Amino acid sequence: METKLPDTANWGKPDWGIRVAPRDGFGIDLRDCFIGQAGRVPEDAPAHWGLAQRGSVIDPQTPPFDFPVSKKVEVWTENIADLVEQAKLGQWNAATDISWRDLRPLPADLERAVCQVCTFMIQNEYLALYLPAKLLTRVDPRFTEVVLFLASQVEDEARHVEVFTKRALANGGGLQYVSAATEWSLKSLLTQDNFTDASFLLHILGEGTFMELLKYLEEVSPDPVTASIFRMARQDEGRHVGYGVSHIAYHLKHDPDLVGRLHQAAEGRAAFLRQASGASPFVQHALAVLGGGGTSPEQIARGRERVKELYQEMHATRVKRLLQVGFDRDVADRISALHGGAVPNFM
Repeated sequence: METKLPDTANWGKPDWGIRVAPRDGFGIDLRDCFIGQAGRVPEDAPAHWGLAQRGSVIDPQTPPFDFPVSKKVEVWTENIADLVEQAKLGQWNAATDISWRDLRPLPADLERAVCQVCTFMIQNEYLALYLPAKLLTRVDPRFTEVVLFLASQVEDEARHVEVFTKRALANGGGLQYVSAATEWSLKSLLTQDNFTDASFLLHILGEGTFMELLKYLEEVSPDPVTASIFRMARQDEGRHVGYGVSHIAYHLKHDPDLVGRLHQAAEGRAAFLRQASGASPFVQHALAVLGGGGTSPEQIARGRERVKELYQEMHATRVKRLLQVGFDRDVADRISALHGGAVPNFM
């Protein structure tokens, strides 16, 4: 019995004859898929388009889905397809791409400091995993590339949770102390619901600062295996910051009034950070131990100086990124100071 097809006269016509050629050695690239109706990214995605892929011909009876993030300006950046392709090429395996067998016993004070830092890292990486996962479900599927990028970020952060957990357990130490101050700080970020505010706070202020911390930890790591872990995690974070910078710059270009709202978002979170009384003393001590190479008074003093230099670099880099996305110098300085506070918080 022949199936009777619906009358599609008022649905619109699908594309036909589309051919996306594979790139030599790379297969079909997402950057080449902006073609035909699939290449038309709407400024405002209609609710009745549901979960259909951009470019599909949609049954008018499709129920409304009402994704909260349905405007292109809220999520888009012109290089989003580049970032997705980079994310795929940058994936690594926390089980096989780390030279675990090369780990050697460390002095107890250095191993304890590494384990404390890894414990802190895991907290931050859970936040950096859960918040994009939460935001991802709010984004209309018409912005396919953004959805795919956020999914790659979730995968990255899950891998970071895995690798820092393994490092804390791999070399005679173990997971260490968790401070309520850190938990309050992270909770203030996880409660964010507005996509642009959350992206600004996470990708630019949070992960942007985190990149400087990872760079510092790579430099002061007491062994090459641990240094490689921080280096590889930092490479992933660079993609996330890259999205945040280009996305916020795109949004500000189309909506200059956004400056005031993002300033308010930074101020609102600063209130949480003040309540949390700054960063974890356990982490501060561990950073100084690693920076000085041990726990003698001379080493701790030297380590504290290195940590002060780290905080200065964090502030300078935050200001640089804020200028890059379109803030003026005074606002950039104020926002960076709000985020850093008297005692720096990393997320």
